[in-house]
Amino acid sequence: MEKQRERSDVATFVTIYLVVTCAVPSNLTISALGTVGRLTTLWALLALVWWVLYQVHRTKPEAVGRRPVRLALALFLAVAIASYAVAMLHGLPDKESSPADGGLIRLLAWAGILLLIHDGLKNRRGLIIIMRSVVMMGTFTAVLGLLQFVTGASLIDWITIPGMSSSPDFSNIDVRGGFVRAAAMASHPLEYGVVLSTSFPIALTLALTQTTRNWLLRWLPVMAIAVASVLSVSRSALIAVAIAFVILIPAWSKSMRRRAYVASVGLVGAIYIVTPGLLGTLRGLFTVGGDDSSITSRTNGYSTALGMLENNPVIGRAFGTFLPEYVIVDNQYLGLLVELGFLGLALFLALIVSGLTCAWRARRLAVDNDMRQLSQAVLASLAAVAVTFAFFDGLSFPMAAAMLFLMLGVAGALWRIVREERRDLPTAKLTAPTIGKTPGFGLLHPYRDGVDDGSNR
Repeated sequence: MEKQRERSDVATFVTIYLVVTCAVPSNLTISALGTVGRLTTLWALLALVWWVLYQVHRTKPEAVGRRPVRLALALFLAVAIASYAVAMLHGLPDKESSPADGGLIRLLAWAGILLLIHDGLKNRRGLIIIMRSVVMMGTFTAVLGLLQFVTGASLIDWITIPGMSSSPDFSNIDVRGGFVRAAAMASHPLEYGVVLSTSFPIALTLALTQTTRNWLLRWLPVMAIAVASVLSVSRSALIAVAIAFVILIPAWSKSMRRRAYVASVGLVGAIYIVTPGLLGTLRGLFTVGGDDSSITSRTNGYSTALGMLENNPVIGRAFGTFLPEYVIVDNQYLGLLVELGFLGLALFLALIVSGLTCAWRARRLAVDNDMRQLSQAVLASLAAVAVTFAFFDGLSFPMAAAMLFLMLGVAGALWRIVREERRDLPTAKLTAPTIGKTPGFGLLHPYRDGVDDGSNR
């Protein structure tokens, strides 16, 4: 009973983390704490404290087994700390010292939420609670963004929290091609797109698998997030959602794929009718080429950024010190190359790959179709977030960074849970066919007639 309560507490804690991340305006901070004064960062630091206290006070050894996500995180943090120490020993300009302190604290906070999820979730019940929370916040973000798109107003500038302050010139919505680029509670439309692309594959998969729930409650989030993604007027959001969709497709049967294609065409047709001119604007985002100022501003800064790398190419100049006033490259991977060097970037990529690998392995080892589909969704969600980081400096935005490290923790926990379920399942059941045996799928079952036709491999 105590273990069950602890597992529920972890899921509840993470749900609150998602709420303070996605339902509190990103511009609100405790000004005295600087860049670490956001509620999402403070809550993640509590997660780190909880994880450390658990490690100190636990009386039983941890279960033996490979934990690639946690190993990759430890190595990445070691390089970040070493880079910070070297930078402080050599001396940093005054305008970089505070961002370096804040950057290291934020890295530790994100590590805290990753570790709490990775080690704290012990069964699928807690995992499903967190996945539903991701969908809930994705739906909230999508609906608020749609309202901003329709009204052309921020709708959140009136929100205040005692003890917290916001920038007086804060404006989180933009206009592109005559259409409003919504951002919901995010500080930028790109960050808004990360939340949508992360939650979309989870929402779609839960709608297909959680068939005992009300039909509207399952499919309304999918529709809201899909429509909001198209209306985001953002290249990165569209690319990320498309990548997530493409990753989900191999896990479906041919009949399910046909339904998905028809639904996609129907969505495009509805957008064409309701918002004339939007599809032309979206097409122009991908055909404008070098004439787009948002593209040229990125590429023009690459040479400057690479020139700054020459001082310390191995471990960089410390995380958080590549300030926007130097140059804006809108590429988190290039930013990490400058701040943490080749070693730091390599380990950050290894961290992402470890999460993707865990989700992929979990899908192959899953003992039932629900977990198989959920593993594919986590793989798609994590891949979508990773792609968006090539289009903007995602670790400078609280929602984007939170979603990345949260999904990395989920991927690690998912693989461990699946392995434990497979180990505990009787041999007779393990060798019997399990694909397509989930009751209640009916016409929306992703496998035709309950038989694996090989297309899901």
